[in-house]
Amino acid sequence: MNVINFSKWLLFLMFSLLLGLNNSFADYPNKPIKLYIGYKAGGGTDTVGRVLAKVMSEELGQQVNIINKPGAGGCVAAMQVSKMKPDGYTLIMDPSSSVTWARHTNPKCKIKVSDLDYVGTIAQFNFGLVSHVSAPYNNIEEFIKWSKGKTVSYVLLSPGSKALMKYIAAEKGIKVNYVPAKGGADMIQLILGKQVDMSFSGGIHTRHPDKIKLIASVASYRHASAPNIKTLKESGIDIEAGAFHFVGGPKGMASNIIKKLEAAMKVASEHSTIKDISNKTKFPVVYNTSSDTAKIMKQQDESYRKLTEKTGKM
Repeated sequence: MNVINFSKWLLFLMFSLLLGLNNSFADYPNKPIKLYIGYKAGGGTDTVGRVLAKVMSEELGQQVNIINKPGAGGCVAAMQVSKMKPDGYTLIMDPSSSVTWARHTNPKCKIKVSDLDYVGTIAQFNFGLVSHVSAPYNNIEEFIKWSKGKTVSYVLLSPGSKALMKYIAAEKGIKVNYVPAKGGADMIQLILGKQVDMSFSGGIHTRHPDKIKLIASVASYRHASAPNIKTLKESGIDIEAGAFHFVGGPKGMASNIIKKLEAAMKVASEHSTIKDISNKTKFPVVYNTSSDTAKIMKQQDESYRKLTEKTGKM
């Protein structure tokens, strides 16, 4: 084969490969998609994820199958997905804090925000500090005044929840006794039984509106269920710790695949079944585009980095 013929053959081969890649992208998806969820079946995140998967299956024309992979506050699933082939057939739906918070507070979580590509967000968490309705304070300012000269009891749900209270305690001179809990349900029982003064909550408290009250929103936004309750930042405590349910995949996914998934998520965010499950689970529907989600993840990561920088690793 002479040089000219070899060059023609090489150009033909490159053109064929590019054409094949373009066709495979254009045909996406042409097989079922795996959607990892970093929590056990039956919880709020899993419930939202299963409804989202059903709507996206209809929109994409391929089955979106749920794979539950709990561990390390949702981070185990994120770590596993980050190592998969970035072809759009392995995705994750998790709380953003599973990456942005867990990696700073949990030594088992070894992932960076940049290890994933982001498709969008579908729902917002109601992260907050909560107490029993009979507690003699109704907001974080009143709690701080009430706590002077006392040792307050606080539920220890995770390293992240401890980091948050440790930060507040250092800022405001509060003495804290940390009471361990095995999960959200255990925390609820401690609050309902008036065995503790306060706890961090990811949103499960909204299922008991007559018995548990929000003291402060931990996020950058006020809760839709308690719009009169300020954020920590509004109350003079310079920290934000919000979260969204995001969908993402391994770093390196093709832009047109991301756009196709992003469009399906946009449809899902307006779908009646998503709105219904949002009302039931108390996760408000909040849709963000791929680019906006990437920005949110970076901002949250920086906020949590600053938090743990001041409190130290838990």
